[in-house]
Amino acid sequence: MADTNLPLFPRDLLKRFILLYKESRCLWDRQCQAYKRKKARQEAVSRLTKLVREYDATVTRVHVLRKIESIRSCVRREYRKVQSSKWKAKSPSEIYTPTLWYYNLLSFAFEDSNDCKMKTEVEQEDPPSEDEPETIDDTYDHNVETYMNYVPNAVEEVTPSPPPKRIEDDKKRHCTEVDDEYDAIGINVAAKLRSLPPNMRIRAEKLINDVLFQAQTNTLTATTYLCTSDPIKTDMII
Repeated sequence: MADTNLPLFPRDLLKRFILLYKESRCLWDRQCQAYKRKKARQEAVSRLTKLVREYDATVTRVHVLRKIESIRSCVRREYRKVQSSKWKAKSPSEIYTPTLWYYNLLSFAFEDSNDCKMKTEVEQEDPPSEDEPETIDDTYDHNVETYMNYVPNAVEEVTPSPPPKRIEDDKKRHCTEVDDEYDAIGINVAAKLRSLPPNMRIRAEKLINDVLFQAQTNTLTATTYLCTSDPIKTDMII
């Protein structure tokens, strides 16, 4: 199986990476004309990949996409803490100060388009008291980063009054933010399963579930293997 760990990013590389990402507005700014242009987004990811390969020649586009999602997720968590503390704080000194060193470098991706969404989430977590006005914002934010090469068909054209199933599918496809390496593995496996024929997908899912079952019951060992009944094919060690 392919290595799903993210490559190490030295601080100077991550600074350059974020600055180049900021310049690539087609990857994060919905107001950018190139936001929905597949070729423009692919070229932007290629530039980021080329930059990282100056430090690690083995890095792939998938590694770069995962890194983008990873750092966005970290900054988003810090941003939510800031917004939540602003709601609760009685004085400026009580407002949460982000501890993530690259927070200010990447906060541009959330401060404009996601303000309404973040505020609504804070209000849902901590309802205002009776003497405070209640703000309601039911806008569904589509500005979660998705990548056409990473999760197929992730970018959808927004049309008026879409069918309920379309709305549900869109929400699932936009929930691709990576919190840790296990989320990255899940996204990677899901992308591969989608590309398989239906009969192969069913078999692959069964084998994956069989392996997980053995792991959960502590019966999975280093010598566990998949055995095919075809004598021409060799056994595959897991």
